[in-house]
Amino acid sequence: MVSGLMLGTVLMLLPLVGFTRADTLPRQMAEIPQVVTPVLTFFHTLPQAAEAERGIHDVSLLFVGDMMFDRTVATRMKNAGSSYYPFGKISGFRDGTFGHVDLLVGNLEGPVTGKKAAPLKSIDFSFDPFMAKVLKDEGFDAVSQANNHTLDQGRNGADESRKTLQENGLSVFGDEVRDDAEDSLTILQANGRKIALVGFNITDNALDKDAARASIDQALIKADKTVVFIHWGNEYKDKPNADQIALAHWFIDLGADAVIGGHPHWMQGIESYDGKPIVYSLGNFIFDQDWSEETGYGLSVVLNFGDKRSSLDLYPIHIEASQPTVLTGAVRDVRLEKLAQISDAALQDGIKSGTLEF
Repeated sequence: MVSGLMLGTVLMLLPLVGFTRADTLPRQMAEIPQVVTPVLTFFHTLPQAAEAERGIHDVSLLFVGDMMFDRTVATRMKNAGSSYYPFGKISGFRDGTFGHVDLLVGNLEGPVTGKKAAPLKSIDFSFDPFMAKVLKDEGFDAVSQANNHTLDQGRNGADESRKTLQENGLSVFGDEVRDDAEDSLTILQANGRKIALVGFNITDNALDKDAARASIDQALIKADKTVVFIHWGNEYKDKPNADQIALAHWFIDLGADAVIGGHPHWMQGIESYDGKPIVYSLGNFIFDQDWSEETGYGLSVVLNFGDKRSSLDLYPIHIEASQPTVLTGAVRDVRLEKLAQISDAALQDGIKSGTLEF
């Protein structure tokens, strides 16, 4: 009898809670249709309930995919009169669109530098140095420069990029060609825990396995958890190749707690190996590849390391005019269904629900 009354009370209160949350949304978000599954609605409208489930040393890291601020993205920012334009449809990274997040990490697909050298290749990026402040203002804690565009403005441009980002309070990890710990490793701290991020790029050069092993060994010594964030694979493919799979397993065999990838510009599948998550590609987050449907979608993930539980929360996104939006309702379900179909069969039910426990 008591449990029945309690259930009735909760059911009566849920609409009121939902109204209160919607009423406090910024105006521009309130104008966007928000159709969310009941489970996610309950989680997002009652952040204090979710917080009660967190242990004192739990740490959540949000990883977003490839971010590019040149070419048409730069034109769109100029036309909008704001360098913050690409983030206009995200209602806050910390306790908004993605629930609770302690640390925010993304792949910066090019150097932040005022130096524009003569192009060395057909696709050649450089980002206004002010973007370092934009990223910090938006809440980013760390960015990877382990990708095939970091050296687009030469080594001087890459060095300036790292310096400018660091001067704006961002941790930088990874390099286009260097795999040693000095370049590839950074340590973040939150809630009394240290999280190591190790960045590698193998899109245009082979991995130095000895240096990579030494970097991961250093990460294991210095941190409580280690995440490998790697640029790899074949562009415009939804599944990893055999070399990616073997390398991901090797990272986890060395002691990494998770592997997250990028570069294909498409979302790729998820695997569990030795009880550890591998997300083969997040796809795009901020880009201008409007010429195909799949490059206009991506995946962001919240990796939760906890005393009580560890999990991976999945957030499919859609990119329109270089602005990412987190999907909800039926379109979210369609993307999660697609992700389930290209992932480890044993994970399909969890992927469709939007959360994987490990």
